[in-house]
Amino acid sequence: MGLAGDSPYDFGEIKPDDLDKSITKFQNILSNCIKDLEEDGEEIIKLVRTLILTESPGERTPEFIEEYLKKITNLSNTESLNVSRVLSHLLNLINVAEQHHLVRSVRESFLNNEDDLKYSCENTIQQLLQQGIDKESIFNALLQQKIELVLTAHPTQIMRRTIISKNSAMGEALSSLDNPQLTVFEREDYEKKLIREVGGSWLTDEVRRSKVTVEMEAQGGFSVIEQTLWNALPKFIKILNRCCEKYLGKELPPTFANIHVASWVGGDRDGNYNVTAEVTRQVSYFSRWIAATLYYKEIDALLFELSMVRQNKTLEELARRSVEKRSGTVKLRYLTTLYKEFKEGIPNKECYRIVMAELRDKMLLTKRKYEDLIAGKSDIQYVSGETFENADEILQVLQTCYDSLVEVGAKEVADGRLLDNIRRLKSFGLTLSKMDIRQESTRHSDVINCVTEYLGLGTYNDWDETKKQQFLIGELESKRPLIPHDLPCSKEVREVLDTFKVAASLPDGSLGAYVISMCRSPSDILAVHLLQKAVGNKNPQRVVPLFETAADLDSSPKTMNELFLQPWYLKTINGEQEIMLGYSDSAKDSGRFMSCWELFKAQERLAALTEKFNVKLTLFHGRGGTAARGGGNSHEGIMSQPGGSLKSASTRVTIQGEMIDSHYGQTGTSIRNFELFTTALLKQSLTPPSPPKQRWREIMEQLSITSCKKYRSIVRDNPSFIQYFRTSTVQPEMAYLNIGSRPAKRIASYGIEHLRAIPWVFSFTQNRLNLPVWLGIEDALIEAKLKGWESDLNEMYKEWPFFSSTIDLVEMVLLKTDPQISSRYNQMLVPTETQPLGVEMINELTKTTNAILELTKHKTLQQDNKILQHFVSIRRTFMDPINYIQVETLKRLRSTQKPDGTNNDVDQILVDTLIITFNGISAGMKNTG
Repeated sequence: MGLAGDSPYDFGEIKPDDLDKSITKFQNILSNCIKDLEEDGEEIIKLVRTLILTESPGERTPEFIEEYLKKITNLSNTESLNVSRVLSHLLNLINVAEQHHLVRSVRESFLNNEDDLKYSCENTIQQLLQQGIDKESIFNALLQQKIELVLTAHPTQIMRRTIISKNSAMGEALSSLDNPQLTVFEREDYEKKLIREVGGSWLTDEVRRSKVTVEMEAQGGFSVIEQTLWNALPKFIKILNRCCEKYLGKELPPTFANIHVASWVGGDRDGNYNVTAEVTRQVSYFSRWIAATLYYKEIDALLFELSMVRQNKTLEELARRSVEKRSGTVKLRYLTTLYKEFKEGIPNKECYRIVMAELRDKMLLTKRKYEDLIAGKSDIQYVSGETFENADEILQVLQTCYDSLVEVGAKEVADGRLLDNIRRLKSFGLTLSKMDIRQESTRHSDVINCVTEYLGLGTYNDWDETKKQQFLIGELESKRPLIPHDLPCSKEVREVLDTFKVAASLPDGSLGAYVISMCRSPSDILAVHLLQKAVGNKNPQRVVPLFETAADLDSSPKTMNELFLQPWYLKTINGEQEIMLGYSDSAKDSGRFMSCWELFKAQERLAALTEKFNVKLTLFHGRGGTAARGGGNSHEGIMSQPGGSLKSASTRVTIQGEMIDSHYGQTGTSIRNFELFTTALLKQSLTPPSPPKQRWREIMEQLSITSCKKYRSIVRDNPSFIQYFRTSTVQPEMAYLNIGSRPAKRIASYGIEHLRAIPWVFSFTQNRLNLPVWLGIEDALIEAKLKGWESDLNEMYKEWPFFSSTIDLVEMVLLKTDPQISSRYNQMLVPTETQPLGVEMINELTKTTNAILELTKHKTLQQDNKILQHFVSIRRTFMDPINYIQVETLKRLRSTQKPDGTNNDVDQILVDTLIITFNGISAGMKNTG
C-alpha cells in the first residue's frame, strides 16, 4: 500500500527496526528452504548474494556498475531464472512483512490508548467538534454516507491467487507470533507454519500457465468479499459506533451501513469480447449462490444462538404465523426440513428459533435454486415465495428479532451476530455485490442504427445530435414496441441486445449501474434508456455516463445540461444522477497535469449544474492503482476534491487489480481503508475546502496547457516514439502474461491511442521510467519560473489541497524511478537511431525531479516521509538486479525473433524468467498498472 500511492502514515508509525527484523527473518527462512529443497540450493544462494545491490558508497559508481553488468551478461538462462525467482520471492515476502507491520501499527495505537491516530474515526470526530461542528451535524452526516467500492476486472493482479493465499497465511502467522501470551509450544507451531508457507510458496509455480477467464476473475473477486470483507465490514461499523457513542452521545441505527460493494466482473464488456450475455447471467447467479451460502451459515448459527424464551408480541405473532404456515395445506419445499435438529420440534416458547428455522430452510432452497441455474437445470420450477429474491424479506424478520431482544432487555445479545447480519444485508444484499454493466457508446448507436434502417427510418449514425435526441425522446415517450422480433442484425448487435435482455431477466437488485464508456453526447445516454425500455426491463439500471478524455471531461457539463433540460429525462432520474470520471484514459490522452486539472474543473462544474437543477450528484471515480491512473492516497484524494462535489455524501470508486488484495485482502487493512474513506467523506461534507483563488486557477490552467503540449509533442507527434515505447519497454512481451480476460487493446492498432491504459502504465513501471506520471510537468514548472510565478506556486503548494496532493503524488512516483536502470533498457533494447529519444526522456526525468524538489523545497524526494524512503531503499536492494536481468532476458528473447516478430522456437526458460521478473518488479514497485 505504501508504495502504491497510499502513504504508510495512513496507518500508524511503523518502526523500521521491527520491519527490518521481519525481513531478515524471511530472508533466512527462504535461504534455508532453498538449501533444503534444491540440489544446488547452496550455489543459488551464493550467486544471489553476489548480485544483491546495496546503497553503500562503493556501489553504483560507473566503474562498479560496468563490472556488475558483466556478471549479469555472463549468467546462463538457468542462473537468470534462479536468481530472479529468489529475488522475486524476497520482494513478495517484504510486502507480507510490510502489510503486517502496517496493521500492527494501528493496533498498537489503540493498545496505547492513543486517540490521535491520523485519519482515525476518533481523531476525525474530535477535530470536527473542536472546529465547532455540532454533534447532531456530524451524526447526520454519517447517516447520509454511502461509499461504494467497485471491484473491477481490470487485469493488474500479476500474482497468482495461490501465492496470494499463502501470503495471507504468512501474515496470519506473523500476527499470531506477536501475541506475548503464547506458550513455547504454540510459538514453535506458528514458527513452523511460517516456514511451511514460505517453503510451499517456493515450490509453487509462480507463472500462470493458462489464460484467465471471466469466471476465474469472478471467483477471485468474490473470494475477497467472502474471506475478508464479509467479516471486516461489521467490525468496522462497531468501531465507528463506539466513536459515535463516546463523542456524539448516540448509537448508529441497526440498519446503518455506509460501505457497499459492487463489481464489474462479468459485466465490463468494454472491448472485451469474452464477456457475453450468458457470462453476465452466470456470474450474477454465482454471486447470489455465494451470498445464499454465507447467509445460510449465519442464520443456522443464529438458530442455535437465539434460544431465549422472552419476546415481544410482534415476534410472538411472527412465530405463530410460521407454525401455521408449516401446518397449512399449502406445502412449500422450504418447510420440509424445518426443525430437523429437534426431534420433538422447537418448543412454542422459543419464538426466535421458530422464525430462524424458517429463514434458514428458505435460504437453503435459495442456495439450491442458484445451484440449479448455474448447472443449467432450467426445467426445475420454484413456486413464488419459496426462495428469497430481495434482502428486505430477511431484513424485516431480523429487525423484528432485534427489536424484541432490545425490548426484553437483551440488547447485548441483539448487538452480536444478529446485528452483524442486519448490517451485512444492508451492505451486501442478497447479491454479495451488485454488478455494473459497462459498454462502449458506439455499440448502442449501432443497435439503434440497425433498427432505424430496418424500419426504413434512415441511417441513425448519420443523423445530427438534435435529430438523434428527438427520435430517442419520441420513442421513450411512445407506448409502441421499437425492436421487431425478427430484426436481422450482426452478431455484435445481437450480443448487445442479448445483454439488455439478460439484464431485464435477472432478479431485482442483481445489477447496479449501466456505465457508458466513451460517452460524448446526450444521445449516448438516451440510447441506453431506450434499449432498456425496448426489451421490457421493469427495473431498469441507472444509466451512468463515463467521461474519459480531456475533451470529454471539458464538455461533460454541456452534455448533462442538455439532458437536464429534457422534461422526460429529469422526471426519469427522479432527482439523482451518477456520473463517472475516467482517470486512466484522460491521463493517457493529455498527461497527468492536464488530466488532474480537467477532472477538478469537471467536478466543480457538474456539482454546480446538478445543484441548479436540484439533482443529487454521485461522482464515480474510475481510479487505477498507480498515480498515472488516478491512484494514490484515498483519504487525501477525497480531501483534494473541489468543495461541493461531495455535498451528497455519496461516492463510488473503482478498486482495481492488485489494489483489491493489497487494500482489502486482510481484515486489518480492510477496516483501516474503510476508515480512511469514511473520515475523508465526513470531513469533505462538513468542512469542504475553499474554492481556489482565481489567480491559482489561471496559473493552473496555463500549467495544464503547457504540460499537455509537451506530453503530446512526444507521445503523439514524435514519429520515433512508438518504436521507442515498444522496444524500451516490455509492452510487446506482455502477451506472455495471463493476467486478465481482456485484450490489451480495444481495437487492433499499432499506435497507443487504442492501447489500454493498464499496459501503457505497466510498461513504463517495469523499466522504472514511469513516464506517464511526469512527462510535461517540468516544462510547466519552467514556464511558471520564467513568468515569475514562483511565490504563487509556493502558496498553491501550501494552501491548495488539490495542487499539493498532485505534486506530492508525482514526487512519490519519482522516488521509485531510476534513470540508470532506464538508461540500460534504452542502450540494450532500442535501435541506435531511436536511442537519442530515450536519452532525451531520461534527461527529462532528471530535470523533472530537480524542478519538483525546487518547488517542494526538499533536499531529497519525499524528504519528510522517512518510512517511505526506507521502504524504497529496501526494495531497490532486491529489485535492481531483477531489472538488469529483465533487460538481458528481453535482449536474448528478441534476438531469436523473425523479422515479422514471430518466434517458433521460444526458449521456455527465457519466457519464465521474463514473467518472474515481471512479478518481482511489480512486487518491488507495489503496482503493475
